[in-house]
Amino acid sequence: MAVIFLMAALSFSISLLSLELVLFWRISKRRFPEPKTWPGISILKPMCGLEEELEENLESHLKLDYPGDWEILLGVRSPADPAWPIAQAFAQKYPGRVRAVVQEGEPGYNPKVNQLITLTRYAKYEVLAVSDANVRVPANWLRVHAAILAKPGIGLSTNIFSGTGEQNLGAAIDNMTLASFCGANIAGGELLLGLTQVVGKSFALARTTLAAIGGWEDVKDLLAEDQRMGFKMVQAKFGTHAAPVFVENVQKNKPLSHFWLRHTRWAMLRHRVIPGYWLEPLLNPVLWASLVFAFEPSRATLVMLGGTCAYSIVFTELCSRIVRGRGVPLKWVPFILLRDVLILLAWARGATVRTVDWRGNKLRVGKKTLLSPVEAEHAPRQVASATGERRGP
Repeated sequence: MAVIFLMAALSFSISLLSLELVLFWRISKRRFPEPKTWPGISILKPMCGLEEELEENLESHLKLDYPGDWEILLGVRSPADPAWPIAQAFAQKYPGRVRAVVQEGEPGYNPKVNQLITLTRYAKYEVLAVSDANVRVPANWLRVHAAILAKPGIGLSTNIFSGTGEQNLGAAIDNMTLASFCGANIAGGELLLGLTQVVGKSFALARTTLAAIGGWEDVKDLLAEDQRMGFKMVQAKFGTHAAPVFVENVQKNKPLSHFWLRHTRWAMLRHRVIPGYWLEPLLNPVLWASLVFAFEPSRATLVMLGGTCAYSIVFTELCSRIVRGRGVPLKWVPFILLRDVLILLAWARGATVRTVDWRGNKLRVGKKTLLSPVEAEHAPRQVASATGERRGP
């Protein structure tokens, strides 16, 4: 009886992943008509520390093919941040296009949202495009966002992202996971369930939409601010779309601990905000094939396990080609199976995680990812100033 159940789970897992792969491909082939007028867009880029190839990531935002007005605002928490001199130098190199901003106050426990509150205050334009410091964008990034937001009823446009530049094992495993497990799930959620997962690494929305869902202030004390924004969009009856252009998260040299900490944190977030979290192992066919072999070891079940492992490799390869335009380098292909094991362990660990160390802040994560300080007493909130012409709240 157990083997029959496990075989059914295996069949369902492979069928579901195959469907997600097709839907992922369909997302990549979407096209949206260009708007009649191009809105002005302020690109908000919160920064913290020296990301890999940070300056190259910033430079990609200056190669945009966008007909409308746009600007870039680079934000840091304080002038002591190592990224601040780079932000200043970049703003001086491209005056009129780029401004460097230091966070004012510390209204919440989410450090990224704190920066976004200040950056929005200084932004000139109606549409806000957010991208993380480790994100590199294609030339048509703003064009596609503007086209999606021009559709009636659409309030937010977001980007699926991939990892790129892997040079060691930790970076390779994380990059292949972003390309397959993460990207395909986002595509499947939107086209299969009608639920777009807002990707905090890169998205765009209008100020009026942001105000309608409660503003940044509504998510300033949440770790999963992007999921909360997606939920609020549904409540406010705004549509959302995953864009057919993908952005890159540059990861060249990362220890395996980086993969582990990142994906246990993300699993912890899903555990708190997604009701079907416990069904997630159904997306891991190697698990079910391994259990079938363990319960009924035979030549047939061993061949089945081998075929399932081959399927996982092919699935990851095809997803990588969709989102990155190239496959997984041959030397990293055998480690796809190690990834399958680690992502399962990260899923299990995510259910037990209670705290997070985020940008130097040790925080407790409660229901719906509500943040609170681990210590009863915490440092006074910083007050800083910003450079550049200020726009009123």
